[in-house]
Parts: sequence; structure tokens; C-alpha cells
Amino acid sequence: MLSAPPRRYLHLWLARLAIDRTRSDRPDLKSPLALIAKQASALRLQALDADAQAEGLSVGMTLADARAQVPGLQVADADPAADRRALKGLAEACRRYTPSLAVDPPDGVCLNVTGAARLFGGEDALAEAARAHMARLGFSVRCGTADTPSLAWALARFAPDPFAAPGEGEAALAALPMAALRLEDETLSMLQGLGLRRVGQILEARARPALARRLDEPLLARLDQALGRRGSPLELKLEIPPHLVERRLAEPVADEPQVLRLVGDLARPLCARLDAEGLGARRFVLELWRVDGAVRRLQVAASRPLRNPTRVAALFAERLGALDEGLEANFGFETLRLAAHRIQAAGVEAQDLLQDAPPGAGFAALADRLSARLGEGVVRRAVPAPETRLPERAVRAVPFDAEAPPAWSQEPAARDEGVPLRPLTLFPRPQPIEVMAVVPEGAPDQFRWRRLSRRIVAAEGPERLAPEWGRATETQRVRDHYRLEDDRGRRYWVFREGRYGEDEPPRWFLHGLLP
Repeated sequence: MLSAPPRRYLHLWLARLAIDRTRSDRPDLKSPLALIAKQASALRLQALDADAQAEGLSVGMTLADARAQVPGLQVADADPAADRRALKGLAEACRRYTPSLAVDPPDGVCLNVTGAARLFGGEDALAEAARAHMARLGFSVRCGTADTPSLAWALARFAPDPFAAPGEGEAALAALPMAALRLEDETLSMLQGLGLRRVGQILEARARPALARRLDEPLLARLDQALGRRGSPLELKLEIPPHLVERRLAEPVADEPQVLRLVGDLARPLCARLDAEGLGARRFVLELWRVDGAVRRLQVAASRPLRNPTRVAALFAERLGALDEGLEANFGFETLRLAAHRIQAAGVEAQDLLQDAPPGAGFAALADRLSARLGEGVVRRAVPAPETRLPERAVRAVPFDAEAPPAWSQEPAARDEGVPLRPLTLFPRPQPIEVMAVVPEGAPDQFRWRRLSRRIVAAEGPERLAPEWGRATETQRVRDHYRLEDDRGRRYWVFREGRYGEDEPPRWFLHGLLP
């Protein structure tokens, strides 16, 4: 039996993320530069560039003290939210190297490169490609590669040689300072008081029980995470969809017709794979990686499981045609990826010899085109709402590609097959009627609606509906529904709200017309 390859992780430490992001947004700022924020009723330094650090400034200083020491210091407001968005965008740009990655706030991205490094010429080449790509985007980065995410994090920040070969993690960890275990400041101070400054001093201990009695459990947990003996908080899960095709281009493309042709080229093998497995997809996602690292993501939805490459390409053509800003290709896209989501079984549809498409296919295609051009929320369909028993809430509108709840009937079984016991459509608001003759707690003998009197010759009911638990209000009352037929054969669905004998007299309403 073949054994699985050891897991390998690449950690990208964006050491000056906030400064680099600010310089990208504000190219007018010069060095030395500091980012400031208000803390404890004073403006304090939050991040510094290399020149500001060389002047002796440090994070946490007040702005007044920093300006007194460096009169030419330039400042800008810190924006942690913008930094988080920039980090997430950089993580998305790293999906060109592996589909499995995680954002490690506030300044790290961890990639699971197991099996992916060989596509780039090895782990060193992959790390250099990622570093060079970040440099082109204006961000400085340090890389660490190891068997565990925690050790890769530590190597990127504290090791002169940020590469640990497979199986050599313990030796690489031993040479690192205690801060490489991501410990609290209080724990680090306690360890320094004990004379423990390197991780190797803990690894040299022979008896772990004795070590556990003298040290905190979080310290040992961090140590085990770095060595792979315990699950890491950064343990990554494979995020790649099972049905995905990708195209890496030798030359970037920026023209929309070229992009659409490539989408058609990607859709053919993807739909062929779905067809071979008897499946279809309700959603397709197209990701386009720009040369500058930005990722453009487009998606289209289908009203039924789809595996026709021509229709998939046509839906993306509709989606592109609806974009006011266009593709925003700038210098072009270098990688395209098409993925199928919401996979469902798609049986073979029988077709009439005289028809070009099965019944309903034309409407489904129109709904898909409208959704692609106008947005997914525009075209909707009615589905049962199993959480309620009230007829006016029996259905709800959902997007065409949404999963329908389990189908079940909310009305009692019909006595005559094919004759519904409730109207096919209800009035938007129940219409009040004037009952002219009624048997207490029974159906009316005559009522007036729209100034016309209706004489009832047949009645059936009642069907009692009580206020829903959890939704009932003081104004809601018990409703008794009746099916009525007048002397001209017209049928009505009416209800009485309230009961006789209550403080407030009951009221009668017409809810809908029966077929």
C-alpha cells in the first residue's frame, strides 16, 4: 500500500503589511513613516517603516514623543479593517499556488503545499515565486516551510534559515527562541526567569511528567503543535471543489471575447466529467487571476442541474454583458479556473421526437439567462414553507437555484381526486364580507360581497386554524374555514375569525375563490 506524502506547509509573514498597504494607498507619503491610533486618550504609534525604526522609534510611543525625537516623521491613521481586507485579498491571490490555505491574522497566510511544490520546481522555488509575487504587489514577506503550520509560522519569524526538511522539524525548532511558540508575555517572562531562552532547553528534558509539573499546559500544547503531536489551530482543510478545471496562460489575456472562448474551453472538460458521473451543477464559479494579484470572481446559477458546456458559456456571456464596469482586466489575466458547485444527480430527460427540448426547458433557460444578467435575486420561484400552517404563508419565494424544502401538502386530502380543497390563489388581503344569515358556530346561509348578495346552497367545514405558537399576537384569533357554493355554482373559501360569545364579535372574510 502506498503511503501518503508528508504534509508540508508554507507560511508567508507579511511583516510590514500595514505600512505596505498604506504606501500603496498613499504614494505621496515619504519616509520615515508611522501609523497612529488613539489609545488611552493619546495618539500612539501602531506601525513603523524601516527608516522610523532606524531613528529609534518603537511601537507604543506617543506621537508627541516621536515628533520630538524625529521632527520630520510623517504619520497616517492606522486602519485595521483595511489591513484585514488586504490580507484576505493577498490570500486569494495565493490560491494560484494551492487551493488549500488559511488567513492567519493579523499578518500571515499559511498554505498547504503538500503535493503542489513539484508543480513549481520544488519547495524553494515555490517559496521564491510567492515572495517575488508579493514583492511585485508592493509587500515585503518572509517565508517559512515545515511539516506543521505552527513550525512554519515560527521559522518565518525567528529562523535565519526558514526551511525545515521533512522529518527535521524538532532540530529546527530547538534552535529557536521561546517566543517562537507563540506564548503570552507573562509566560515568556516566567521562562526567562527560569533561565529558559531556547526551545531546545525544553526538548532536552527527559521526563515529560516532570516537565509538565513545572511548566504551564499551554506551553506544552504549543510545543506539541509545532512538532505535530497535537492538532494545530491553523490545520488546513482541503477547500478545492471536486469538479474544477484550470488553465494557466503563457501570455495574459485582457479581451472579453478571448476570456469567453477560454470559458468555453474550460466548460467542455468540466461538463464532460459531470456527464460521465451522471451529475449536473446548479452553480458555476469562474475565477480570474490578474497579473497584479487581484482575483475577479464571477458566478452564474441554473434552475436545474446543468452539464451543457454551450449553456454554461452562454450564461457567463450574459453575466459579462451585464457588468457596467466590464472585466477590469488591467494588464490581463494569467490564470482562469472554472468550478462546479451544488452538484446534483441529473437523470436523462426523455424528449418528444417532434420537440427540440423537453417540456419546461425553454422556461428554465430563460430564467437562467435573466438571473445571469439581472442578478440571482431577481428571478424567484415559489416553494413550500414547512415551518407554517397558515395558508397565506404556505409558500415563499426563493432564488431559482435554491434548494427546495421537502415537498408536502399543507391542505387536507381531497375527497374527489383532482378537486383541490383550497384555492389555487389567494386574495392579497382577505376581503371582508357581510354575513346576512348564519347558524351560530356554523357556515353562513347568505352573505354580501362586492354589493351583491350570494345565497349558499352547499357548505362544507369547518377547517380550524389556531394562531401559530411563537408567532401569535393579542390581535390574532382562531379561524374556521368553510367551502361554500352558491345557487349559481360559484364556489368560495371563507373563514370566520373569532368565536361567538367572546368580548369581540367574530368577523367574516373571503380568502379566495375555489375552482
